[in-house]
Amino acid sequence: MISVNYLLIEKDGNIIDHRKFNLKLLSFRPQSLNHLHTFEDIEGRNGSIYKGTTFDKRELKATFLLKGSDYLGLKLLLIEINKLFATSSEVYLTHSEQMGKRWRVLTNSVFDPEYLNSRMARFELDFISSQPFAESIGTTLDEFSPDSGLWGIGMNLPMGKDLIYRHRTNAFQIYNPSDVKIRPEEFPIKIFFKGESDGLLIKNNTTGDYVQYSGTTKSSDIITLDRLRHLKNGNSIFSATSRTSLSLNPGWNSFVISGNSGSFEIWFDFRFYYYS
Repeated sequence: MISVNYLLIEKDGNIIDHRKFNLKLLSFRPQSLNHLHTFEDIEGRNGSIYKGTTFDKRELKATFLLKGSDYLGLKLLLIEINKLFATSSEVYLTHSEQMGKRWRVLTNSVFDPEYLNSRMARFELDFISSQPFAESIGTTLDEFSPDSGLWGIGMNLPMGKDLIYRHRTNAFQIYNPSDVKIRPEEFPIKIFFKGESDGLLIKNNTTGDYVQYSGTTKSSDIITLDRLRHLKNGNSIFSATSRTSLSLNPGWNSFVISGNSGSFEIWFDFRFYYYS
């Protein structure tokens, strides 16, 4: 059964194409974003004060058609399908229409096929994602090439402009094609600096965020900003830093570095996040 509409399921370190089970994907529908608005009420004041909006976890629905060689073949396939979609830990789904993105999900419904005849069955499965966004399969450390198979349409990648996430100059730009701001308290992001420095300062002029280290580094030392952790050669230096973090706005972010001396390298490692 050949179909251009399909899902890839990444489970237990393996990437599985459901078409190998003679499954045809009829539809795949992520639920729209569920807005969670926060308001504050003040006694004696009309209305409420808007405090902000977040997004709830995301629901997704897939509908499949299964065809067996005969009734027994159908029953055997259903046993395999039941195993395939049994999820006691999160798995990833990638839809063929957006091959560069994946959803982190759990199965969230019973497996209850509708028998159309002795050889065919139809069923729906609900999935739930703990985060409301699809994420890029590739990271900033992967090659940005059509041949890599990691990037696709609808990922906000600029045409005709190289995306560079390793720099050796004191002023540079980092591009975040995500639909959302990447904040280290919410998303995995690592920033590495290797080189000599005294009072190293890394600042994102676009957001105003900065991290400063009051100590020194040698040419072989590596400073790692791992979300909210600040490390030097794998050991915590948080108490010797500004105890701040660096976030990335959607689009271009302008960075500057000071306190360094001699040659150095800084590089960024993160994924991209999308509303759909």
